[in-house]
Amino acid sequence: MKDTRKSLIFTSLGHFANDGNFLLFPTLIAYYKVIPHVGIAFLGVMAIIYNLLSGLLGPSIGKLADRIDRDGFLIFVGIFMEAISAILFGVAFIYELYASYIILIASIVLGAGQAFYHPIGASILAFTYGKKDSSSAMGINGSFGSLGRALIPSMLVYSMLFFGHFGGLIVLSIYTFIAAFIIFTGLNFFKRSKYIKVDREKHGRNTVEDKASREEYSKYSKFLYILTAIVFIRAFFLMGTVTFTPDYFDNVFNSKIIMGDIVTISFLGAVLGQPYFGTVVKKHGGKFTIAVTTIASTIFFGLMLITDNLYLITVIYLLYAIFAFTSFPVLLGYVAQTIPQKFSTRSNALVWSFGNIVGGSVGIAIVTLLLYVHISLYTSLIIMLIFSIISIAMLPLLPSKSNLEETTVA
Repeated sequence: MKDTRKSLIFTSLGHFANDGNFLLFPTLIAYYKVIPHVGIAFLGVMAIIYNLLSGLLGPSIGKLADRIDRDGFLIFVGIFMEAISAILFGVAFIYELYASYIILIASIVLGAGQAFYHPIGASILAFTYGKKDSSSAMGINGSFGSLGRALIPSMLVYSMLFFGHFGGLIVLSIYTFIAAFIIFTGLNFFKRSKYIKVDREKHGRNTVEDKASREEYSKYSKFLYILTAIVFIRAFFLMGTVTFTPDYFDNVFNSKIIMGDIVTISFLGAVLGQPYFGTVVKKHGGKFTIAVTTIASTIFFGLMLITDNLYLITVIYLLYAIFAFTSFPVLLGYVAQTIPQKFSTRSNALVWSFGNIVGGSVGIAIVTLLLYVHISLYTSLIIMLIFSIISIAMLPLLPSKSNLEETTVA
């Protein structure tokens, strides 16, 4: 089997497992909030912790990946930690008296685990597919992440229905453990040294980071900082809303089963959206694609909030998910087109981990604060739309496809 195909298959499995767990905690909020002494504000703080930890650890993990050339092992470590976090989240239902402490520990483990996949998975595809085709490959890969986000909430809800709260989370953890070991075995073939020539005599060890020049990397800093700033503000809206949207559905329809079904149906749309927009990045460039997805997702989320009809909400949220959850091929495909491969993981980590994840943590913090001062969840979600509008206003700062190369080397 060709390296390109192997990298796509096993990083896609990694994306499925990792992003399925992305909605693990938002789904559990609807269950945890009824435990005594575990309020919605506390759960919001836990969401901030695991997202912030993921974002802050990402750049360091990106640099580590650039240095040690063990990408498959690092993805394994991250997903293995997510499996452990699922067990810990389940234990909170057994020892409700200590639930707050257990949820805190589980959130820390989940946040650390979530820091690994995205910058590393994107780099593997950038190395094996090259600049021209990597965004399309990331689109296919990203569709499996969306499939994981679509299926895992319903899988979790129904598992907890049939096996109990703790048993349902054990089922999820077993699946995640198995996936971690399959991914580790499947990505054993990948070594960066096959794609980048490293001067071993000069540096004394096989590292990409030592080969990279700070002066050369600084040529791309303007582009990266502008993109990261826009992603940072955009993530206020995306993460601040997606964390609490399952609870919003539970409030509207008073049913956790309906909640899980809406999330599953809606995120299936992104399974098709990710490969499509990965191709759009390839044809029309990242600036155009970011503009289209950001504007459309803002409109559809606003429309969702003005109806309580089950069928309309499902359709509108599906359309929202198609445009909103395309960040992997759109953002990291844009980076892959622009930044040399030897800087790929640290650049991915800056845009994804700091911009998307840390920015998202701020968004979760804003919603949590609004709920803490007794502003309703509905009103809080409306307020979050403002940040998406601000990110739209910042889009002209990005270089267009025609002058991208000139801008990044200035």
